[in-house]
Amino acid sequence: MPGLKHPAIGWLIVMVGGCATVDPAPKVREAIDLVEQRTGQKPAWTVPWDEQPPNWDVETILNLQDAVGMGLRNNRKLRADLEMIGQANADLVQAGLLKNPMFDFMIMFPDGGGRTMLRSTALPMQALQDLWLIPARKEAAAAELQQAVLRVADTAVETAMQVKTVYARLQYTQRAIELIQENMAVVDQSTRLIEVRQTAGQATQVEANMSRIRSLRLRSELIAMQADYRSLQRELLMLMGFAQAGDSWKVEPLSEATDAPESPAEEVALLTLAADQRLDLKAAEWNVRAAEAEVRLMRREAWPEVGLGFSFERSPAPRSRNLGIPGQVGNAAAQGAVNGLTGMTPQPPMVEPFSVMRREVTYTLGPMIQMEVPIFDQNQAQIAKAFHEFRQRLAEYEARGQEISRKVREARVMYAQAKEQLEFYRDSVMPEVERNLQLAQQSFVAGQEDLTVYLQVQEDLIMTRLKMLEFLRDSLVRRAELEREVGGRLEAPPPATQPSE
Repeated sequence: MPGLKHPAIGWLIVMVGGCATVDPAPKVREAIDLVEQRTGQKPAWTVPWDEQPPNWDVETILNLQDAVGMGLRNNRKLRADLEMIGQANADLVQAGLLKNPMFDFMIMFPDGGGRTMLRSTALPMQALQDLWLIPARKEAAAAELQQAVLRVADTAVETAMQVKTVYARLQYTQRAIELIQENMAVVDQSTRLIEVRQTAGQATQVEANMSRIRSLRLRSELIAMQADYRSLQRELLMLMGFAQAGDSWKVEPLSEATDAPESPAEEVALLTLAADQRLDLKAAEWNVRAAEAEVRLMRREAWPEVGLGFSFERSPAPRSRNLGIPGQVGNAAAQGAVNGLTGMTPQPPMVEPFSVMRREVTYTLGPMIQMEVPIFDQNQAQIAKAFHEFRQRLAEYEARGQEISRKVREARVMYAQAKEQLEFYRDSVMPEVERNLQLAQQSFVAGQEDLTVYLQVQEDLIMTRLKMLEFLRDSLVRRAELEREVGGRLEAPPPATQPSE
C-alpha cells in the first residue's frame, strides 16, 4: 500500500472492517426467552420448521399445548416476521461501519508532448464525519433492533392466542355436534310416537308435521355445525403451519357440566400486569427512542462534511530530446576536432553540441482537507421532519397505552360475564330443568302426562346443556383474549433478565 511503511497497518484496517458480525442469533434467543416467559412455550426458532405434519389418524387427540407449540414453531407468517430481527441486526452492523476510503489518481498529458503530469492521493481520502455520526446511527439502529425483537415476540403471543381461540371453538363445535345428535334422537323418537298416535286418531297432522319440521331443522343445524367444525380444523392447521394436512384428528373433549374457568384477577392487577408484559407497548417505547436518536442524528448531519487525505503531484516537463546514434557520432567528431586544434587532452566541460537538453521535474507532497460549506442546506428540513416524527411516535405510544387499558377492561368484563352466565346456568337453570325432567318422567309413568311432553322436556334439557356449552366456549375464548390483552399469562411471570438497551 503506497505511503505505508508497515504493511501490517493496512491489513489491520481490512480486518477491522471485516470483523463486523451480522449473526442475529443472540437477539433471536432473546425473543425466544420473551415468548417463553409470556406463553410458557419455548418456540423452536433456531431450527427449520416442520415440513411434514405428525402422523394423525381418527384416534389422535390433539391437545392444546401441542397445538400452541406447533403454531409457534411452524406458522409461516410468524417465521417471516422473525427475519425482521436479522434485518434490523444487519442495519445495526452497517450503522457502525466507517465509509470506505476514496483513492483518486489523475494523469494529464501536455499539449506539446513531454512528460505527463501526475496527481493523486498518496493516502486514501477518509471522510471524518463518521466519527460523530456513527454513535448516533448506532443508537437509532439499536433501538430499531430492540423494537424488532419485541414486535416478533408480541406476534408470537398473538399467534398463541389465535391458536387457543380456534381450539376452544373446535372443542365447543365437537361437543355441540354430539348434543345436536342426542337432540335429534329425542325428536325422532317424538316423531315416531306422534305418527303412531296419529294413526290411532289421538294426534293431528299438524302435530306430526311440527315434529318432522323440528327434526329437519336439527339436521340442518347438524350439517352447518359439521361444516363449521371442518372449517375450524383447517383454520387451526393453518395456524400450526400444516394447511395441507389431513383433518382426521380430534381435539380434547369439553364438558359443559364439569369444566370450570378460573375467576379473573382484579382490574387493577390486570392493568399493572399489562403495563409490565405487553411487548407491543414496549416496542412502541423503543420506537420513540429510535425517533429521538434520529433527531440527534439529523442534527449531526448538519455539521460540515470533512475529508482528510494526503496529496501527491508531479509537475509536467518539456519534450525530451533523446540522443540517437547520429547525435553520439556528431558529439564524438566535434570533440575530436577540438582536441586536434588545441592539441590538448580533453578536459571538462566536454563539447557535446548534440547532447539532450536537461529538464527539471518537480514533486509536491502534502496533506489535503475537503470541507463542506453549509451555506444553503443546513439540514434544517430533515431535522424538523425527524422532530415531528418523534412527536408522532410519542403520541402513538401514549395512544397505544390507553387502547391497551380499554381492551384489558373490556376483555375482563366479557370473561367475567361468560363465567357468570355459565355458573348461573349450572347453579340455577340446570337444576330446574333436571327437576322438571324428573317430574315429567314421574307424571308419564303415572299416566298423568303424555309421552310427547316428556320428550319435549328431555329436548329442553339437551338445549340447556348446549347453552351451557356456549357459555363455556365463550369463557375459554374470552380468557384467551384476556391473556392477549395483558401480554401473556394472567399471573405474573417469573423474574427474567431485562432486554438489553
